[in-house]
Amino acid sequence: MGCIVLTGQEFKHPKRGTPYHVFSAGADVEQFAHLAKVEAGYDFIKVCFEPFKAIENAETPVIAAVNGSAFGFGFEIQGCCDFSFAGTNARFALKELNHGALPAWAVSRGVERYGNSLISFLALSTMELDAYEAKRLGIVIDVYEAAELMPKVEEIAARIGKNSYVSKTFIKRLLNRHHQEHYQDAERFMPAIFATEHMQSAFARFLGGETRNVKN
Repeated sequence: MGCIVLTGQEFKHPKRGTPYHVFSAGADVEQFAHLAKVEAGYDFIKVCFEPFKAIENAETPVIAAVNGSAFGFGFEIQGCCDFSFAGTNARFALKELNHGALPAWAVSRGVERYGNSLISFLALSTMELDAYEAKRLGIVIDVYEAAELMPKVEEIAARIGKNSYVSKTFIKRLLNRHHQEHYQDAERFMPAIFATEHMQSAFARFLGGETRNVKN
């Protein structure tokens, strides 16, 4: 019951063979092409939110150590951690609007975490931020060299871990006391977004399928 550190994985580039890190590149895009019915969208978003809720409901503090890309759901999963640190190789973005979607966690739960203006900017611009920009905007607490990220975060986790289990639990409960309401909001509106003609056409194009004419 000490402290949990959530981080990404190292991969090798398929052609160059060079190593790179990904915290989370987001949801499986192919899944969105099968959500044309509201019922399917409702089931999908509930499943997607299970790890988010688990992090916020956990009595143990959870720290995100972002090494590499944190896009879409990846941005949001680090956002529902208690706080985050980034390596210099980290990148952050909410790119859902490019596909006719929207970042469900960010526009509901994320507003309490980061504020209306920042979420509005990230969701509408779909701009990609580097680690230092993320720190300046309050998305992460601090930035470390990529090789130093895990040792630094593990040091902080050890400091947290030795403190009172009961007190840590109440800190999380109080700070996250509105989370259930926010998740329910997103679960209500996301199925309709998934089923829109604009989003289904955008994902068909992304996956190389047939497209339909969509009016702006």
